[in-house]
Parts: sequence; C-alpha cells; structure tokens
Amino acid sequence: MFLPRKITNTYRKMINSIGFYPSLLSVVFLIFSVLTISIEYLPAIQNLKSLMSVVLVNSAENARTILSTLAGSIISLTVFSFSMVMIVLNSASASLSPRVVPGLITRKSHQIVLGFYLGSIIYSIIMLININKLDSGDIEIPALGVLFALIFGLICLGFFVFFIHSISKAIQVDNVLNGLFRQTNCEIEDIEKKQKQQPIDSFPDFSQWHGINSTTQGYYKGVHTEQLCALLAEQNIKLFITVKQGYFTVKGYPFLKCDKNIADNKELVKKILACFIFYIEEYISDHYRYGLTQISEIAVKAMSPGINDPGTAVKSIDMLSILLMERLKIRDINYTYQHTDNEPLLYFHETSFDELLHDNFTPLRNYAKNDAYVMTNIIEAFKNILFVANHNDDARNSLFNYLNAIVDDINEHITNKYDRQQITNMLNTITLISEKQGKQLVERFEKHT
Repeated sequence: MFLPRKITNTYRKMINSIGFYPSLLSVVFLIFSVLTISIEYLPAIQNLKSLMSVVLVNSAENARTILSTLAGSIISLTVFSFSMVMIVLNSASASLSPRVVPGLITRKSHQIVLGFYLGSIIYSIIMLININKLDSGDIEIPALGVLFALIFGLICLGFFVFFIHSISKAIQVDNVLNGLFRQTNCEIEDIEKKQKQQPIDSFPDFSQWHGINSTTQGYYKGVHTEQLCALLAEQNIKLFITVKQGYFTVKGYPFLKCDKNIADNKELVKKILACFIFYIEEYISDHYRYGLTQISEIAVKAMSPGINDPGTAVKSIDMLSILLMERLKIRDINYTYQHTDNEPLLYFHETSFDELLHDNFTPLRNYAKNDAYVMTNIIEAFKNILFVANHNDDARNSLFNYLNAIVDDINEHITNKYDRQQITNMLNTITLISEKQGKQLVERFEKHT
C-alpha cells in the first residue's frame, strides 16, 4: 500500500515532536485509570484491599487531600521541567548549533519523563472525581486508585531528579559532541557492513538511463527503501537517484534515472515519487552527512567571538578526521537489493569525500584562519587522514588540494614567526607520508616566510 506523501510526512513530524510520547503516555494513564475504577469494587479486589488496609486510605477527606496535593505538585514539576527543556533548547541553539535542536527535542528519555508527569496528573484527577457519596450516606473511596496515584507521585519525584541530572548533561558540549560522533559513526558502519555483505564489481552506465522529473520542491532527505524496492522488483526496473541526500531540488528537476522509459506510465511514476521523503529537519538517522555537518557547525560556533572556545573546535576537528577516515571505507555510489536478489534495484549517490572536506572544513577554515592553534590542528587532522588515505589516489589528491587552500589562508593571515615555525614543523611531518606532495606544500608555505 502506497501512502500519500502528506500522510507519511505528517507521521514523521508527529513521531519527532516533543509531544508524541507525552501524548501517548497520557492516553495509557487515562485507560489505566478507567480500568482501575472498573475493578475497584469487585469482590475479589475488596478482599485484596482488606489484606492491605494498612496502606489504603479510608477517609474521603484524606483521599481528596492526597489526590489534590499530588495533582498540584506534579503540575508544578511539569511546568518546571518544560521550562527547563525550553531553556536547554534555546541555549543549545545559541551556543552550539540550531541543527542540534531536533536531536534534543526527540530525546526519548525526556519525553517519557514529561509523559509520566502528564499521565500521573490525569490519573489523580480521574480518581479525585470518583470519590462519590452513595444514597445510603456512605462514601465510595477508590482506595486502590489513591494508592496507585501515590506510587506514581513518588515515581515522579525520582524522575524529576533524573530529569535534572539528564538535562544538565544534555547541554554540555562534550556530551553533545560525543553523542553526535557515536551516532554518525554507527550510521557509517551500517553502510559499510551492508556493502560488504552485498558486494558489487561494477555499475551500469547511468548516463544512458531515462530521466524522471521531480514533482516536489524541497530538501530531499531519504526514501522508503523497502517500499520502493518492492515496486521496482514488481515492475522489473532499476532506479538511480542523481541528487545527493540533503540537497535542495525544484519541480521539474530530473532527480531520478530509470533503466527503462516509463515517462508515459503516469501512475507508476506517481507511485515511485511517493516513496521519496522531503522535509527541512536534519536527523543523523537519515544520513551520516548531517552528523558531520552538526559537528562542524559546533566547531564554527566555538570560534565565534562571543564564545571563543578553541578547545571545543579542536575536539570537533579530531572527531571529523576520524569520521572522514571511516567514510573512506564506503563506495561513492551506494546501492540496495531487495532481500535475496543478486542485482541491485536502487542506486544512489553518497556525498563524495572531496565534498565532505569542502562542506565541513571550509566554514571552519574561514572563521579560524587567524588562529594559529586551530589551523595547526586542522593540518594535523589532515595528516592523520593521509595515513589512512595515502593509497587512495583520489582522496590523497583531494586532501592536498585542500591543504594548499589552508596554506594560502595561513600565509595571508598568520605572520608571527613562532606560530609559522610550528606550522612548518607540522607540514614537515606530512612529507614523511607523501614526500613529493608534502615538499611542494612546504615550499608553498615557505615562499611567504
């Protein structure tokens, strides 16, 4: 079944909303409160209550006081916790990068805590309105429900302590960077494993394939792979996605190519295009490139005059170098099979190594070109990547082309003799990896000394 694009986009927005799990848990607590009331006065439950009467309330006034206090207190905790979330998001956007905000919003632990708060409030209120006076003059007290409400209140206190601890860690730049690094590295490793499990020797000549124009404008963020591959297998066709993930496309742009001309089959083209995802936010789970971008932007933000934290910039640079080394293990064109098929049905671009260098280091190079400490560490990061990429001609050439740009910036903006000597020493270590190109780099630098 092919769901309309609007439905899938709405579903994605819903599950990535800060209110998704709180809303879900609120419904669960509402159902549990109705269930509790429905079994509260059954004979078997009455016998159970008589055995545990020491922990049950037997006064309507006490029950109202306990439930009112619990509801009011948890409302205060909820307001404070939501306020803390907003402060953290604002601080993360200002001091780290606006792109890390979606990841913080969708953190499930925080959403579950907030959902438990809301659910406990709803449960307490349902119990409160079910303290009823009978015709005989007696009062029905949902004693078991009051006990559950009290337990939920105590759990909320424990969650509050956890929430304060977690939210204070969430804003620490080291924790944010480590989280981004781990998630990005996992995404790269997953692609590497898939390519090793399903190796391919050669690729078709995509230039001879037939173009399919986009009917949507926006940022291409992904594709429902299994759904699309099932359709391709059914129609016995293959598809190549010409644009890279995260790039902006406009209506009429030929962002797909097919090995058969299906332009006249409007219904099939519509089904194929419905499998593609367009939205604005950047989630690392969609593509590792977004993780690299977020780490790079944190480094750039750290170099701004208002923050001035070169240590964070250097740590970000080291993480980028490790991730780029991992990226070298992936082929530039990726592919997807359908289950046990021997030939790929869907081909798509990976962002090239050269583009990743440009996209992630250019903003940092421009903002840090006056800082000898950071520029020296960028050169060191490139040296470390060269150790891995030295036998990859394309990657090595990309690295040295970019190093030439770095040297030109250093020559223009760093004049202190001591700083230039440190940079010279770092450039000399590169000659140990690639003597010819390394010496050319040193000569280019020393011409301006």
